[in-house]
Amino acid sequence: MKILSRVGTIVGVLILLAGLGVFGYGTFQIWQQYLAISADRSKEFINPLPTALLGTLIIAVGAFLFGLSLHRDGRADIQRPDGTTIVR
Repeated sequence: MKILSRVGTIVGVLILLAGLGVFGYGTFQIWQQYLAISADRSKEFINPLPTALLGTLIIAVGAFLFGLSLHRDGRADIQRPDGTTIVR
């Protein structure tokens, strides 16, 4: 289970980074549209809300996987009276 925890941690961190990238791109689109509106220029309107919500969803999934893998890694192995070890 320790390998599964490490894989879960790595996947969770990668998903968090991908979510931050998507969220940053959506924020950049919002910033561009604000600049275009404030300068009274015309710019093609792209609705940035779905991109920002997608980034938030990806961040939430990554954070969940990361937290789940950290929780699983904290469990200790069990020692039986006969000397065998149960690895969690």
